[in-house]
Amino acid sequence: MKNTTQGKLTLLADLALLLCALFWGLGFVSMKRLVSLYPPCWLLFLRFGPGAAMLLLLFLRRICRTWRHNLRAGLVIGGILFTAMTTQTIALNFIGAGRQAFITAIYVLLVPLLLWAFRRVFPGWVTLGAAGLCLLGMGLLTDPSGPLNIGDALTLLCAVLFAVQIIAIAHYTQGAEGHSQPDCDPIAISFIEFVTLTLLCLISGVLFEGPLRLRSEGLSDLAFTIVFCTFGSYAIQVCAQRYSPPSHAAIIMSLEAVFGLLFGILLLGETLTLRAAIGCLLIFASVLIAELEPLLKKNT
Repeated sequence: MKNTTQGKLTLLADLALLLCALFWGLGFVSMKRLVSLYPPCWLLFLRFGPGAAMLLLLFLRRICRTWRHNLRAGLVIGGILFTAMTTQTIALNFIGAGRQAFITAIYVLLVPLLLWAFRRVFPGWVTLGAAGLCLLGMGLLTDPSGPLNIGDALTLLCAVLFAVQIIAIAHYTQGAEGHSQPDCDPIAISFIEFVTLTLLCLISGVLFEGPLRLRSEGLSDLAFTIVFCTFGSYAIQVCAQRYSPPSHAAIIMSLEAVFGLLFGILLLGETLTLRAAIGCLLIFASVLIAELEPLLKKNT
């Protein structure tokens, strides 16, 4: 009965992570527009500051009751996310969006490798194979041609940081056997994470980007990224990763690139090449393999 309950929780967590990928994929169009209106740190300040305020308004008592137990987790995860997001945003000035999507996708393979290297947790050959298949699919989505530049280096660093963030969330929300930590409160962790990132962006914006100048353009894009891509998605991610292994979660969240491509076709009139279509199929296959792995183990 316990294993059945855990399996249901894992399935619900996977569906929640899939929803995150959907929002992030749709939000790629909005962020691409906003990056031309605001410098990186101020853009992230406008994105995560309201997200933190929304969490506080909706969960004030819960946050006040549990923040002390989750302070360290929120500070660590928020610091990692700040570095990853600013690096990714800055890199957009030097690299094409499609090329960046491919390089960032390396985190899918980095998560199980880092777990294996630093925590001696072997993810299993099925998970490694699914991660490799997913990475191959990502490569087919874009044409990563041309010489390496500073944008490539920054994006590679970003991929490493996103992998570390996923592992950090798993570290603070899961116990040694993968079960949720009793003192962990995902809402409190998300709030502290958002506040940490917002304060770091505020300091960096004042020091390096000058005063913030609000613009009337892009308000709908900004609202969407705040409510769905930030407030909703990152809180859901922390909650869902209590019940989903980090390597497994990374593969599911990699569908962000597929959703981004599909929304680009539907909303921006972009075309889908045969190469990209095959890439999408490989990524979906990798997610299917990751989802069926527990069943395969059960039947062997």
